[in-house]
Amino acid sequence: MNLKQVFVLLLLICIGSAHLTLRATGIEFNHGSWSEIVNKAKVENKLIFIDFYTQWCGPCLNMAQNVFTQPEVGEFYNQNFVNAKIDAEHGEGRDLAKKYKIRFYPSYVFVDPATCEAVHFSSSRQTAEEFIATGQSALTPARRSFYLYDEYQKGNRDRQLLKDYIEYNATIYQTDAVKKAFDELIAGGAKLTEPDIWRLYCRTITGMDNKYIKEVSENYAQYCKLFGKDQVDAKLCKETMNGDVATLDSLCDFEGKSFNRTFILIDDELREKKYEEAAARIDAMIADSTVNQQQVIERLKFIARLVPYNINKIPEFWFNKCVEYLQYIAYNQYDRDDAFIHQSYAAALEEVLRRQTDKSHIPACVLSTPKYGKKTYSMRSNELKPKPKMKH
Repeated sequence: MNLKQVFVLLLLICIGSAHLTLRATGIEFNHGSWSEIVNKAKVENKLIFIDFYTQWCGPCLNMAQNVFTQPEVGEFYNQNFVNAKIDAEHGEGRDLAKKYKIRFYPSYVFVDPATCEAVHFSSSRQTAEEFIATGQSALTPARRSFYLYDEYQKGNRDRQLLKDYIEYNATIYQTDAVKKAFDELIAGGAKLTEPDIWRLYCRTITGMDNKYIKEVSENYAQYCKLFGKDQVDAKLCKETMNGDVATLDSLCDFEGKSFNRTFILIDDELREKKYEEAAARIDAMIADSTVNQQQVIERLKFIARLVPYNINKIPEFWFNKCVEYLQYIAYNQYDRDDAFIHQSYAAALEEVLRRQTDKSHIPACVLSTPKYGKKTYSMRSNELKPKPKMKH
């Protein structure tokens, strides 16, 4: 390779690196005053996207660190909106949060700069894909939240409007609204056997306390033929993880039914404080080599969790079993990057040491609140401030 070829290659590498750097940019937020942001949006003829957050909100920080920074998210939002990140509890943010009736965090408001009126609203933690879909809805008048609510209240039950209304309410966890509208969609002639309605059902209708689970169960062979056994089993398994054993027993056999039944019984026994019976079931699941242990671990992470506010209320037998299960999880979960499994186990071990009657050989620091720094052992980010106490 001659000098000219080397130069060309280096130039191409530099151009490629620069291109990647540009694409690697997440959402570019404007930090000027509200009037400056409005004027900028007017000049650029764009809607304003506002991320309303607080300094103590975990989901807000998660979105800021893991979603807003995604290249594809930045590319979409920077191209289509003037973006503003506003602390709802400080400065102009307090008045803006009141103006746009912000009640929980994070909240996402899309504003028309010509009128300063909100045209679309969303909230909650979302994936990058979901968050881009939220922005696409804001750009599509027929899919904007205020339009959907207005049309629905007027009595519009057009099939596409109902589908959009259901999808939107599912993103903000309005399960009652989702179920009611889905029932209306079916009553209007839509059928669960239609591919688009089936996909909508799989995405938005949850739990086994609904007539659709019964319909799928009673026509199991038909649904498997239409959509595949794996997909049908996955939906049935997902929606029967919690609930009533009698209801579960009344359904058809599907992959995961027996597994769910066992953990429902375990949950029932724990609620009834039958700790020995629950532990015996869990131990049998762990010892069974035919059972997918990663699925066991996923369920066990919540069952064995030792919560500080009630750790002293549970009997010693169950406390010790939880420590045992947390050890099993920490040793065996495939996802070694999941910090919570290790933190939960370490916190449990600290509690074990604190409970020792002969404390002469235990380091004093383990038995008392740390003198410096953070006072609690948790996964809560140092960047989050304490959540304000509710005023009564």
